[in-house]
Amino acid sequence: MTGSLFVLSGEDLTLPFSEVRALIQTYAPKEACECIGKRVVISRLSDPLLLSKITSRSAYCRFGGHLVSIVPASDPRDLKSLKSLLTDGGAQIPEGKTFAVISETLDREVWKDLGAELKSITGAKVSLENPDFLYQVEKTETGLVLGRTNAGYKKFSWRERRPRARKFFLPSAIYPKLARLLVNLSRVREGELFSDPFCGTGSLLIEAAIMGIQSVGMDRGRWISKGALKNMKGFRLDSDSLIMRGDSTFMHLPLEHLDAVATDVPYGRASSTKGKSTRSIIKEFTSTLAETMTNNSSRKIPKYAVIMRPSKVELELERKSFQVEEEHLMYVHRNLTRAITVLRRV
Repeated sequence: MTGSLFVLSGEDLTLPFSEVRALIQTYAPKEACECIGKRVVISRLSDPLLLSKITSRSAYCRFGGHLVSIVPASDPRDLKSLKSLLTDGGAQIPEGKTFAVISETLDREVWKDLGAELKSITGAKVSLENPDFLYQVEKTETGLVLGRTNAGYKKFSWRERRPRARKFFLPSAIYPKLARLLVNLSRVREGELFSDPFCGTGSLLIEAAIMGIQSVGMDRGRWISKGALKNMKGFRLDSDSLIMRGDSTFMHLPLEHLDAVATDVPYGRASSTKGKSTRSIIKEFTSTLAETMTNNSSRKIPKYAVIMRPSKVELELERKSFQVEEEHLMYVHRNLTRAITVLRRV
């Protein structure tokens, strides 16, 4: 069986699937994907390099690997159903290699049965710390699915880049997991130019640089733009990034020919808005956005802009320049629900 399997994190949001879909569109525009339930995404994508790149870039994907097998199963405790997952190449482990089996949706005792069967068939040893091959088995509404990767466990390092761990901190700074999501939703690739026109402490710029993407950030506060640069230097990411002081509501003056934009529009007491309302900032910003994102015929996919804002603030657009591709709501607390809108340049 050819194809790929992605297992999403457990947040009850529409964002995890949209992020994986966006990354597949970024690197393999002709490939579609399907979400089975809340946690499992399957695709015909089979290129191992692209599969690895998508998995490593994603913030809300816990596993990405080759799709080994799908079997109908009304009861995941049925050992016969678990064994049948191994019939389509899943039991081929090279001699001397180790493996592990994990699951996000099955009880531990259930997927341990699959590991025991795999060990019996192949004679391979189990390594829970650093396996050569990692198998992931998940329960869906249509049955059981099994994926395999030789990349080992996916490691997360959000904590070392959390806002308070940086050299420059503001209460309005967003966490790296969300920042990476916003960058990924913009469909930007390595070698292209990405911009966060309200960069603040540089959360999005940091994630873009880690993924090998050139970026330009802007903030109207001199001390904030200097602080963002300090954060980039703190992670040794300043060589491919440019941070400027400027007013992004007139961003067509200093910036041109951007390939992708993603930003968290300033709002609230912790942000510097210079007396402007969030609605006014968004209106002025989006009115000039099209000038910086001219269509490029050599690009395989359209250009995208991602705007995060309070859900109560309306997004006013020029329909002739952008179309709403998708919109997501993220509850934060009683007084704030974020709206994340993905715009496609037309």
